[in-house]
Amino acid sequence: MSILRYCLDRRVVAVLGVIALAIALLAPRALGAALPVLLLAACPLSMIVIAVVLGRSVMPAGLVAPSNAVSMQAELDELAARQRRLEGELAASEAKGADQGTDPRHSGFLVPVGPLPANVRSVAQATEQQR
Repeated sequence: MSILRYCLDRRVVAVLGVIALAIALLAPRALGAALPVLLLAACPLSMIVIAVVLGRSVMPAGLVAPSNAVSMQAELDELAARQRRLEGELAASEAKGADQGTDPRHSGFLVPVGPLPANVRSVAQATEQQR
């Protein structure tokens, strides 16, 4: 029975209990036919309630859904401006690299700090010979 508490939502069970009580008071002869239907409806209804509750609580705190088209358009405009700014910075960086005679794609981040191991040294020598 302890596994049913994970499968069935208390609110759904309470509502179905109230419905069963109302049927028992208003139409006692129909209770025999309604009870199996209520028992079978408990699981799918519980899953729907749990999915809705979890869907509302899972949204990350940093993400706020835009409420209308105006705020979405403002966000798109802001992103487009940011993209243009970054493209300008990239073009300036490439121009600066071309002025200095360097390839901006090879900015010197991978610089060996000590002697290279033999297998790396042979790859480095082969690369130099190909240039």
